[in-house]
Amino acid sequence: MLHSPDSIRYINARIYRSADDIRPARSLVTRKGVIDWVGDDEDGPDAARVIDMQGATIIPGLTDAHVHLFAIANERQQIQLNGPGVRTVADVLRHLSVAARTTAPAQWIRAVGFDENNLAEHRYPTRDEIDAAVPDHLVIIRRFCGHTAILNSAALKLLQIGEGVSDPPSGSFGRDARGRLDGSAKESAAENVFRAIPAVDPAAMAASLRETIEDSIRMGLTAAVEAAVGFTSGFDDEFAVWNLLRQDSSFSPIRLGFMYQLDPKDAAARGFMPRRDPDWQAMTLKFFADGIVGARTAAVTKPFADTKSHGFFMRDEADLERVIVEAHLGGWQTATHCVGDRASARIISAFEKAEKALPGQKLRHRIEHYFCPPEGGLARMKALDALIVTQPSFLARMRRSILEAFGPDANSKYPARSVIDAGVTYVGSSDAPTGHVSPWVGMANAVDRGASLGAPIGADEALTRRQAVGSYVHGGAFAMKQEEWRGMLAPGMAADFIALDRDPFDASTDLAATEVLMTVLRGVVRHNTLSASQPAKTKAEVH
Repeated sequence: MLHSPDSIRYINARIYRSADDIRPARSLVTRKGVIDWVGDDEDGPDAARVIDMQGATIIPGLTDAHVHLFAIANERQQIQLNGPGVRTVADVLRHLSVAARTTAPAQWIRAVGFDENNLAEHRYPTRDEIDAAVPDHLVIIRRFCGHTAILNSAALKLLQIGEGVSDPPSGSFGRDARGRLDGSAKESAAENVFRAIPAVDPAAMAASLRETIEDSIRMGLTAAVEAAVGFTSGFDDEFAVWNLLRQDSSFSPIRLGFMYQLDPKDAAARGFMPRRDPDWQAMTLKFFADGIVGARTAAVTKPFADTKSHGFFMRDEADLERVIVEAHLGGWQTATHCVGDRASARIISAFEKAEKALPGQKLRHRIEHYFCPPEGGLARMKALDALIVTQPSFLARMRRSILEAFGPDANSKYPARSVIDAGVTYVGSSDAPTGHVSPWVGMANAVDRGASLGAPIGADEALTRRQAVGSYVHGGAFAMKQEEWRGMLAPGMAADFIALDRDPFDASTDLAATEVLMTVLRGVVRHNTLSASQPAKTKAEVH
């Protein structure tokens, strides 16, 4: 029998066509980047090449529907403060001091990944402590959430942030008991700081992005949505770096989607329109409704248990509603950061107003996080066909913040099972580097609700393994409006799949420890730790 010269047959595997498949196949054939056939070994057609999967489990490739690849790439070039050797304020200061020894005086020392919850003191280093440890350099520390900056005196002086500075709308500069600046800046104040410091060299950033994307392929990602072009160092700087990669013909990325952190008028001024594309898609505008739990800046109805604060909106509520409606009228999908219930309720109202203004668009507007569910929110979301994009690894990574901020109400936060039960599309993602970068850790946390660190948070909201895996397989493809051609292994669908060292649906296996043995993207093997593939064989030779 003649066979296509670019066809590949994968045999001796356990192949789940989707996360809901309960009768796995044993073999599949790819041709020209798509699935040509799936079934049992004895029924399969011949192919130019045969790859023995040695009993590995195959599932469709994963999508991280909310990740900051640019921020991860940016962090690779900076001082890391999130390792096992950073457990006290003294450890933070030591890392900064060591970096200063190899950095020219008066230059920037940039540190990332800082999380005070991991320190014995549970606090930020003070401006004075940093000054003493690093007296001759400019220092900026970026908290792992990306919403807080910590600076030393030299950096404050260079940026012209003096003692008389006023807090900007939706942001603040921290002050000590005497009213003196302590070096910290939150929300819009931090954002202004991040925009003001010099950008990392574009070529170096592009190279780091390539490495970051290759790492994601090794973790099983075949698609990802960059969650806010502009969040890390400003839109134009970041867009220029992404364009460097796009113009590089040797670069073959995962299937990428982009959220532009722009208002509709700013997008229009740059000549942007919503664009669907299988590899380089930009159909989404990103907005921030409120702050975060860690800084107690999320807009909540019931005050936080430990501060009695209600948080705040990042911009005027009416203005936020206006830009969401404008984006809808322009055909943009919107993705809005909403942590508090006040924020989510207001954004749902904006979705409703947009739908009334121009019904039937089916844009699949998204709420990112949905940390504190508003009363009646899920029924309203279902009526709108809106999506909830969540980050289950937060349940472990932010455990201390969640428990302290919400007290006895913590178990009602970060819903999952109730979202699915309400008929609302639940999409899993990482929000890395804020959340854990591994999709497998995220899935495990969706199943155990952070039980690896203590009592589960909201055990009733736990997902099954199939639901958790499905949120990264079909959920991510659906969020990108690509479910018709990827996210399932069936003839005619994209040949995007991964081979695993274990069956992720087997309750006896450690889901978080899953290793990806092979990643196939567009029909091309991009990552492989199995033995080399065999030359083409006939059916008789195979069996």
